[in-house]
Amino acid sequence: MIDRESSGLRRAALRRTTTGNFVGLAALVVLTATATTIAVPVAPVVPAEPATHADPEALSGRVYAVLPFENIAEDASLTWLSSGLALAIGESARGWGARVMDPDERDVFLEANGLPAGATLTLASMIDLGRKMRHRPANVRPDRIVLGRFDVIEGRILIEARTLDLVAERARPWIKRSGRLRDLLSLQRDLAVAIATDEKVRVAATDPWNDRQIATLPLLAFETYCRAMTEPDTRRRLLLLRRASEEHPGYGAALFQAAALLAREERWSEAGALLAQAKEPPHPYETEALILSAGIALQRRDYDGAAAAARRALQNGGPARAHLVLARALAGLGDEAGAAAALDQARSADPTDPEIEEVRRALGDRPTSPTRRSP
Repeated sequence: MIDRESSGLRRAALRRTTTGNFVGLAALVVLTATATTIAVPVAPVVPAEPATHADPEALSGRVYAVLPFENIAEDASLTWLSSGLALAIGESARGWGARVMDPDERDVFLEANGLPAGATLTLASMIDLGRKMRHRPANVRPDRIVLGRFDVIEGRILIEARTLDLVAERARPWIKRSGRLRDLLSLQRDLAVAIATDEKVRVAATDPWNDRQIATLPLLAFETYCRAMTEPDTRRRLLLLRRASEEHPGYGAALFQAAALLAREERWSEAGALLAQAKEPPHPYETEALILSAGIALQRRDYDGAAAAARRALQNGGPARAHLVLARALAGLGDEAGAAAALDQARSADPTDPEIEEVRRALGDRPTSPTRRSP
């Protein structure tokens, strides 16, 4: 348990320790986003093998909702850590291969239920929140909630987290990690591995690629990325993501997220240019980045490139959308049979996707063979 009394006695020392040494964004800096016209890549650089060491059977059917961590430090300059730690833990879970509730969707749900980010939740209130999550009308219904809290005292951070099984309505014991504030990235990685172990998911304690990223990623860039991902205004989020990629050139996750925002606005050339800047895989969004690259290639009528990126996404366990992108690419290449087969695969994976009918019409109303789904 975090000692709240001793924490409160040393609040002044904490502020002296952290001010200017750790918190680098007292005010948001507005950048000027300029369009580029450089060549769009077919796909970003990704590892040959998926960067996960999880046991797929242990993760089968699980969906995690990682709630913003409670800020026991009560230092306003550290508020970004509430959502930042939740984001980092959620991205680690995605790296194992787990499904994780989208943070934006989570925040909308919490706000609708009158819960501000980092609110203190009792076990009873967690169970009640979990019941509402499981019965909401949405495709993603979490069956696990991860919540935590943190305190910072004299340059050291103490983090605790626990998992609530929403099906059994039973909470796991608190898992604790502590260390120097400047070692935050390593501490959150160790905490995520401990949570996975507690969930009986076999995850390697060390990951060469992730270890390199932690060793090279400046804490300021990570802070900016976390602030960006909790920024509701799209323009400001994009500006912060660009800033994070400047603070750490080639920052894969930040560049992918920025490119995805641009793609939603159909600014395809700019999106592709950002993906081309990535010097590291956008962990844990490698598959999503491949699908985005395939979509960008489709806009350029580079059907060979789009098909190659979509197939790589499927090799990495890509979702139904990868089949749809592949169907569009094969149709562009004139391979109607291959496009129809890819469309059948998409329908089998997610028959409710409205884009299936759009792709079918693009194939010239060619009927596809019925696909039987497993019970």
